[in-house]
Amino acid sequence: MYHTNRPTSFDVLAECAHGYIGVCPGCHEFNFAYNNVAMTFQEEDMVRFCEWLTGNRFNPEHQYCSVQGRNIAFRSPLDNMFLIFKLEELEEINQMLQEAQLVLEARRLASIYE
Repeated sequence: MYHTNRPTSFDVLAECAHGYIGVCPGCHEFNFAYNNVAMTFQEEDMVRFCEWLTGNRFNPEHQYCSVQGRNIAFRSPLDNMFLIFKLEELEEINQMLQEAQLVLEARRLASIYE
C-alpha cells in the first residue's frame, strides 16, 4: 500500500462511493479500501477475505447490536478488534468484488489472444 517510489498509475478495478479494489501495476499487490479500513493482499487472499465477509453476512454468529446501526461483526486476528458493517455495506463490497473479478478475468482472456 505504501511505496517509497509510488507508481505513476494505480489500477482501480472496482469502486463505489465508500471504497475501491485496486492493484499496484509494479508489485501486483491488491488493495482493498472501504470506509476507514484499508488492507493489502495477494489476489487470492483478497478474494478470500471479501468472500468471507460477504458470504457470512447472514450468518447469525456474526449478528451484533451497535449504537450506529452496524449489526454484522467479524472478529479480527486481534482479540479486541472487530470489523463491523451494515448489510448495505457488505452488499457494496460484494458488488466491488464481482466487478473486480470480471475485470481481471477479461484481462486474462485478452492476454491469451495477444
